[in-house]
Amino acid sequence: MNIRKKLKRWLFIINSTAGRGKTGRKICKLVNLLNERGFDYDVEITKAPRHAIELTRNKIKDGYRKIAAVGGDGTINEVVNGIMISKKSDEVILGLIPEGGGNDFSRNFRIPSDLEKAVDILEKENTSRVDVGKIEDFYFINALGLGFDAKVAEYADKIRYLNGLPRYFLALMQAMLKLKPHRLFVKINEELMDISTLLVSVGNGLSTGGGFLLTPEAQVDDGKFDICVITEVKFLRLLKLLPTVLTGKHVNEPEVRIIHTSHLEIKSDKKLPVYYDGELPNLKNPFEIIIDLLPGKINFICPVVKD
Repeated sequence: MNIRKKLKRWLFIINSTAGRGKTGRKICKLVNLLNERGFDYDVEITKAPRHAIELTRNKIKDGYRKIAAVGGDGTINEVVNGIMISKKSDEVILGLIPEGGGNDFSRNFRIPSDLEKAVDILEKENTSRVDVGKIEDFYFINALGLGFDAKVAEYADKIRYLNGLPRYFLALMQAMLKLKPHRLFVKINEELMDISTLLVSVGNGLSTGGGFLLTPEAQVDDGKFDICVITEVKFLRLLKLLPTVLTGKHVNEPEVRIIHTSHLEIKSDKKLPVYYDGELPNLKNPFEIIIDLLPGKINFICPVVKD
């Protein structure tokens, strides 16, 4: 196939293990739906963690410019990394069919998990320029967490028999039993903070962990992060605080601070647990972390074109 044809041809990158395997069970249904709608498309199924990064980068090099990620937050994260590494992000449009466990990024645009409705959105090709976060050589599109929420993500990654919010609730309970504050030296907007924290959540999007609204006012296209800093709390106080995170009401609590920035630096004497978009990266330097926001880097297909 020549490059000119590939420019208009869809590429669906499918993580068949997303959502604890539920995506794999829907592949035939998706293919039948795409055929019924008259899509011109190819399908690639990932074979291992980080395979979607390689697939995306190579397929963009081959000429594809219309890509749809089929999976959860980890899948779209890998596709975003492939797009950014390709250096062709201005030319590519990215769509999403949310079929993962958490599907937090899709909440920013209220993209339904219903296949037919998600394909409807792809067909219209309405795009919004979405910001991207960067840490070392990695990119993230929804959220990055340090501290307690990163430990929750570690526990959730090991739970195989639950999905979505129930999985994160169980992981949260496990993490609470080993609750440890982190002393951090944080630089945000030229302000230096020496704090003992429960967590620092860097929100490009509004939710994480399958629906926890740590940064409920965050917008993925406003050119800044919403940073949620929660200082050290005792076990019983955390029990009272957690339900408010599901509604975003925690932002009114005295232990919580929301800060807006496009750049932050975090240092610690101890190795920091970190996760982003449901992924657990292997950082070169987990003691000193620099996080930057790159505005408007991804052309994302969404239900409504945002002004």
